[in-house]
Amino acid sequence: MMGNTITILEYLGVFAFAISGANIAIHEKLDLLGIYILATVTAMGGGIIRDIVVNEGIPAFFNNQIAILIILLSATLAIILKGKWKYKNTFAFIDAVGLAAFVVSAGLKGLEKEYSLTLFLFVTSITGVGGGMLRDIIVGRKPDVFCKEIYCVAGIIGALVLWCLFDHIPNQAAAGIAVIVIIITRMICYLKNINLPTITTEEIQVNNKEI
Repeated sequence: MMGNTITILEYLGVFAFAISGANIAIHEKLDLLGIYILATVTAMGGGIIRDIVVNEGIPAFFNNQIAILIILLSATLAIILKGKWKYKNTFAFIDAVGLAAFVVSAGLKGLEKEYSLTLFLFVTSITGVGGGMLRDIIVGRKPDVFCKEIYCVAGIIGALVLWCLFDHIPNQAAAGIAVIVIIITRMICYLKNINLPTITTEEIQVNNKEI
């Protein structure tokens, strides 16, 4: 049963992140090949990094024909619907769904393999944000996860919820609650413009003078 839950979440994440990556590619005026490549990197980059780090052998993506098909269909859908919906909030929600799906699916696998909390938080975080980081680097942008918005933190909060609930309630219920927590946390912070604080050069200089 848990295996089916993981599969559904992974495919949901692939769909959401592929659309997100394709949208960024369209915004950055990449050509058709660039759109499909960026959709693929966004959808599968985090999982590939995770599989390499935890020594899973050849990343699962390369043997997953269904995921590849979903990416192609998702990117095509983004191209077709270009200009026909409100991008900003719609894609923020799609991206939040992708984040939640990937974090929780990776978390379920980590719990199944009895990872330590440190490794658990690493695999959930890198699976959730790794593809987006690679996407931003490719198009020459600072990864949003490092400079603004409650994004990776929302994933970590949801992962911790999953970790705490997993042994106390049915697995699917724990996964569902974690997904909802991530999406709600991400969207509230996005809509209310709640961000992590940043330290600027001016602030550092002022602090040095005070010292």
